[in-house]
This record gives sequence, C-alpha cells and structure tokens, in this order.
Amino acid sequence: MVVEPLQAQGIYAMLKQRIASIITAAIFLGILWVILGRVWIVIWVQVPWWVLLLSGVILFLVIDYLVHRAFGGKP
Repeated sequence: MVVEPLQAQGIYAMLKQRIASIITAAIFLGILWVILGRVWIVIWVQVPWWVLLLSGVILFLVIDYLVHRAFGGKP
C-alpha cells in the first residue's frame, strides 16, 4: 500500500492536532487538580458558581491557544 505525499501530510496534520488536543486537556486537568485540591472550600464559600465556570473556560482557552502555538498551529 502506497500513501501519496498529500495524504501523508493530511494524516500527519490530523495526528499532530490530536496530540495537541490531548496535551491541552492534560495540562488543563492537571492545573485544575492542583488548584481545586488546595482551595476547594474557599472557592465554594467565596465565589459564585458562574465565576468558577467562567474562569475555567478562560483558563482552558489560554492553555489551548498556547499549546497550539507551540505545535505550530495558526495564531
């Protein structure tokens, strides 16, 4: 079975994107694990639920952007 160069580039790009997504998720979950492990009670007492949700979304987007920049994705 012979893979044409264009197909190989497409497969490589898809694999690169999936690896970047896995790394993004791992970094995000690791950071949340550390943060929530240390300040779980303080967060639930002091912060409304929507602020916690919003900060989680913002943190995910920042990490996603940085990982995709590191893998040579479009800015």
